[in-house]
Amino acid sequence: MPTLFEPIVDMLAGQPLFMMVGLLLLMMAIKVPIAVAMGMASIAYLLVTGANLRLVAQTTISNLNSFTLLAIPFFVLAGELMNASGVSERLIGLAQVFVGHVRGGLAHVNVVTSTLMAGMSGSAAADAAMTSRVLNPVMVKRGYSPEYAAAVTAASATIGPIIPPSIPMVLVGVVNELSVGRLFFGGVVPGLLMTGGMMVLIWFQAKRRGFEASPRATFPQIVTATRRAILPMFAPVIILGGMMGGLFTPTEAAVVAVVYMGGLGAFAYRTIGWAALNSALLNTVSITARIMFIVAMAGLFGWVLTAEQVVNRMGDFLGANIGSGAMLLLWLNVLFLLLGCLLNLVTLVILLSPVVFPLVYSFGIDPIHFGVVMVLNLMI
Repeated sequence: MPTLFEPIVDMLAGQPLFMMVGLLLLMMAIKVPIAVAMGMASIAYLLVTGANLRLVAQTTISNLNSFTLLAIPFFVLAGELMNASGVSERLIGLAQVFVGHVRGGLAHVNVVTSTLMAGMSGSAAADAAMTSRVLNPVMVKRGYSPEYAAAVTAASATIGPIIPPSIPMVLVGVVNELSVGRLFFGGVVPGLLMTGGMMVLIWFQAKRRGFEASPRATFPQIVTATRRAILPMFAPVIILGGMMGGLFTPTEAAVVAVVYMGGLGAFAYRTIGWAALNSALLNTVSITARIMFIVAMAGLFGWVLTAEQVVNRMGDFLGANIGSGAMLLLWLNVLFLLLGCLLNLVTLVILLSPVVFPLVYSFGIDPIHFGVVMVLNLMI
């Protein structure tokens, strides 16, 4: 005798892909964490189609089995140690003496500080957390609205993963088997252009909004601020110089960044004690676990899409309807901008890469260039 649920099961078995996507959208609508939503939707697909559930363990573990992914926890820890050691305040002081006297000075300081920190942490969250804690209250006291201060901080923090080192570019390199080092260096010029563009916009806004500038720093103040920030400024030189010279890989560069930042905080500045170190380690574990959980579940979801040949179908459709590489870049950038408003970067990199990178290769677009474009757009 058929049960009440058999017709429903039969219907879902006929359209398992639509069922999986519908379940994913439903869980996202009720605020289920994206990693859990992708994992549950994928497992539901496997149950309906009668696939072996061993695929869950095999696929998720294989997605995390990458030496390059080790760079992520180390770069996260480097950012945590940077904030705990007081390096951020030193960088803010350096930016203040050089650009604080420009109209809208504190907003310029915000952007320049994010640019300086970008060469050390590789994380937008770490940059935004420290800048908002230290600089935003000062901006509000000096007449900037809280909304404007927060907007400048959020916008400038996106420079962090563009200028190397960069956690998102590690993910793009791992997923698409690209050189992480080349992706790092590909982000230098776009990151500096973002810095310049934001500062030009702030200058025009400052005139319209009547923002005041700080007094110009004296020569002794410039010398003092430079001396206080000189050791942290060696961090990007060591990281990038070591990779360019072939002394270490991007993963090993992340370890070097941790050792250098930890040494500054523990021995040079004596600002990192056991309590601060414990807090930095706990935050690193928490952030890394969230990223890796998303990577694992997105990999399982991507396996289902591949099994259903969604990747090939979308690739064939786009390839047949787009006539040039320029048009492909245009449409993909619009797609990235829209999807980036809904899902986080980690998820989108893993889900979209199998679809878009084969198209990029077929149109002769340099994958390193496209990887930088992808990260920059999704960071918005």
